Amino acid sequence: MENVGQSKSRNEEFQEKFSRKRLIQHIVPAAEPVIFDVGAHYGESVAFLKPLFPKAHIYSFEPDPDSFSVLSAAAVERVSYFNLAFSDADGTASFYRNRISHTNSLLKVNLNSRDSIGIVNATAEKSTQYFENFNEEVKVATVRLDSFARQHSISQIDLLKIDVQGAECKVLLGAEATLRNTRAIILEISFFDYYEHQTSFMDVENILLPLGFRLFSISEISNNPMNGRTDWAEVIYLNQNLIL
Repeated sequence: MENVGQSKSRNEEFQEKFSRKRLIQHIVPAAEPVIFDVGAHYGESVAFLKPLFPKAHIYSFEPDPDSFSVLSAAAVERVSYFNLAFSDADGTASFYRNRISHTNSLLKVNLNSRDSIGIVNATAEKSTQYFENFNEEVKVATVRLDSFARQHSISQIDLLKIDVQGAECKVLLGAEATLRNTRAIILEISFFDYYEHQTSFMDVENILLPLGFRLFSISEISNNPMNGRTDWAEVIYLNQNLIL
């Protein structure tokens, strides 16, 4: 509550010491870290992380073929590109492409969403044209993170970044063995009803807590100006078993 305790002054001191970049550098002390970029889109995370960790080996994963073409064309040094979706099973799966490419997902967009400003407005205006470019289905290759790590002889991950538009638990459920040897996770959790499945902190922590992870930071929040709810949050978990 306002004017209670010292949270305001503590947060101001935090902002002086820890930008988002400094916070991420703080949780990844390795000189040559192994970083997994799951849900890479056009390479925005590679562009952000590479200057922070110039000697890192980044494995960058993007299932959408068009986005992958843009991603892999960058050919950044010490970055390996894979046209794959991480999930809870090896094989193939339906992948849904949308009018805004960074919202592509293993999950369908909920066209009855009450949290999407665009969908709510289009519904009120009875704009059928708006809904034409959602949920275009394509088939993509899927792999469990555990399978990939085993196939590529990866024994430890220093930073696992996951931004998969609502399918975050699918990724985690296919990664139990690898997560035991993962130091830090940056995870976007989708709380809103934009997709046909919503994720909760309980869903995530039921997977992560038994493996030794604890919430370290809520590093970014996206709040909805239409209805006041929190749409998604970027959170950081650290593996207590790997922190000295």
